[in-house]
Amino acid sequence: MLETEGLEHVPRSGRVMIVPNHSGLLGWDASVLQNEILREKKRIPRTMAHAFWESQPFLKKISRKMGLITTDFKLAVKTLKKNKLLIIFPEAEHGNFKPSHKMYQLTNFNPGFVALSLMTQTPIVPVAILGAEENYINIGTIDWFEDQIGAKIPIPLNLLPLPSKWKIKFLKPISLNKYSRKDVKNEKFLIEVAANVRFRIQSAIHKELVTRGIFKF
Repeated sequence: MLETEGLEHVPRSGRVMIVPNHSGLLGWDASVLQNEILREKKRIPRTMAHAFWESQPFLKKISRKMGLITTDFKLAVKTLKKNKLLIIFPEAEHGNFKPSHKMYQLTNFNPGFVALSLMTQTPIVPVAILGAEENYINIGTIDWFEDQIGAKIPIPLNLLPLPSKWKIKFLKPISLNKYSRKDVKNEKFLIEVAANVRFRIQSAIHKELVTRGIFKF
């Protein structure tokens, strides 16, 4: 079951950056989010993905069909300057692979997306995704193959996803137009803005959990 809210905050044209929380081990949240934007807004999202998707030729071919692009700042700038819609998960695998006992506790956001917004004057639409964290029970990660694939491997207790109620909530856009490119060099500013976006998403998640019955979590 999937519910969406706030899709009016996603423009039908022009550059925009979608910034969600990340969870669920296998990246289903990215696929579901992409599909909803494509279905409702008739826009083809580009999603910045982990370097793992570039590690093998066949994975690279699959990633292109899925609308994934490499984690490259210059490529992201180029994509936004073409007035595309770009999805970035600032938690990366740290959020996606976190153990289940930290369910719905967002990890720190990489502030790179803030610098990208400043460089291209792109509005940021924070997104809270609920449901993906309940699909898998993850007890932790192992780093045996991190050098080969560039990421730790999660240890799920179940291979088939558990049923859960999904909700994607698009929050009000954030504009950084009053700031200039000079602020890109201000690391403290970038971290503060990233933390603010993280706080907005975390607050939205907490409100949803209270509505659902917080003791469930």
